[in-house]
Amino acid sequence: MTKNKIFSEIKLALKAGHYASLSHREKKIYKNAFKNGYKLAKLHASKSEKLYQPKKITNASFIKLNHDTFNKIVDVVCQKYSVSKKDLFTKNRSQDLVRVRNIIHNILNEKYKMNLTNIGKYFQQDHTTVLHSIRMKFKKERFWDAGQTLWQEYQDLNQKL
Repeated sequence: MTKNKIFSEIKLALKAGHYASLSHREKKIYKNAFKNGYKLAKLHASKSEKLYQPKKITNASFIKLNHDTFNKIVDVVCQKYSVSKKDLFTKNRSQDLVRVRNIIHNILNEKYKMNLTNIGKYFQQDHTTVLHSIRMKFKKERFWDAGQTLWQEYQDLNQKL
């Protein structure tokens, strides 16, 4: 892109309605940001000669759990920890509810091979929240600390289901 072409694009962009209310100083900042961003992008593109190749995941299979099985898991875990099923699906983040959700996340992921997005949909949560629960177990953090009794309880629940 030539220098004249860059300036013509900047001028065209500044004519857009949402830039009309900018002050002279703000328009100068926008111009400089556009030019510098273009230069950096061009520099970055020239450095990376190799095209991005996405990694292929093999031997991974995810299932979609039927609603009855999910309800059975939730009922068993709620009964064990004396938690209301209604409370479990709220946005409440009290420690006892988070702990129970964490256990269910890990059971669904490990035993039933559900993907994070589908687990999150049951709880109206983002997949990253579910990922955090699974990583907590993997890193032995918080509820999953070595001094906690949760490991044995988790094994018992896993066998029960």
